[in-house]
Amino acid sequence: MKSFLAAALALLPLVAAAPTADAGLEKRTPGSVFLCTGSNWGNTCDNFFVGTGGCKRIPEPWFKSVGSAGPDRGALCRLFDGAHGDCTGSGLAILQSPGNSNLYSGSDAGHKAEFIGCVTCTNCQG
Repeated sequence: MKSFLAAALALLPLVAAAPTADAGLEKRTPGSVFLCTGSNWGNTCDNFFVGTGGCKRIPEPWFKSVGSAGPDRGALCRLFDGAHGDCTGSGLAILQSPGNSNLYSGSDAGHKAEFIGCVTCTNCQG
């Protein structure tokens, strides 16, 4: 019994010094977009960092081949064609989390998308 008590007392400083569950967490700034060349989140997919307030040229293989796209929660993004490379105007499609699974349907924004711009969205539902 004495050895159990000694072991428990020896571990007490370690338990008392343990960080809380969220001590290492930082608030994440939205700005990444998950892009796929296929609709329904298929084919080649990866995260692409745009940043909020940013406007970037969409890299290959997604350049004019964005089948589905979903920005981080807290971001609102728009896809733009080559004539709007500064990410001004209404854009081809508006994206908020969880995203759009088929950008080839409707106006076919996925085959026209060359640039993407994102802003922080304080009232997005996603």
